[in-house]
Amino acid sequence: MRKQDGFFGKTFDQQVELLGDKVLAADISPNCMIRAEVVLEPLGPRIRVTARDECHRVLWGFVACKGMLDQHPCPVAIYDTLRDLVSQQLKKLGQPAPEHGDPSVEARRAISRLEDTLKWLRESLDVKKVSQATAERARSIARIAADADRQVTLDAASLKGMKPRTGESLQTDATTGRE
Repeated sequence: MRKQDGFFGKTFDQQVELLGDKVLAADISPNCMIRAEVVLEPLGPRIRVTARDECHRVLWGFVACKGMLDQHPCPVAIYDTLRDLVSQQLKKLGQPAPEHGDPSVEARRAISRLEDTLKWLRESLDVKKVSQATAERARSIARIAADADRQVTLDAASLKGMKPRTGESLQTDATTGRE
């Protein structure tokens, strides 16, 4: 964006306000636009709010409940897709981008963390007596795990050189409940 445009140094909201009804035809740079949708998913008395890009990758999200509606700011989790986009924008502005190590090592480290999380979830279901709280926790874990599996499968299926999951591995396993 050129200094003579009158938009230099303005935030996105300020630029939109200055453009008024001409905003759809304008190129508001150096801002980056991401096409995304905000998804509201009921979770009993709460609602999971996520922003997903055009490929359905999660950008950010939080779980909302009535008590947090008056809480500003509310805690929001940001995910790697958004981190990478922000990192690219910071790099364009001359800001140092975080260093990334060997991709294979990083991938193995991430898988190890995921395995630790799955172990923690499994252990939380191993109880002597199933109570109402255990049943509620199990329902939540089932939904969370199914969502995570769906997202990982969707993202991994698009990787070059990645073999597709076979029909057998997609069928529901009676012992694990996986699809």
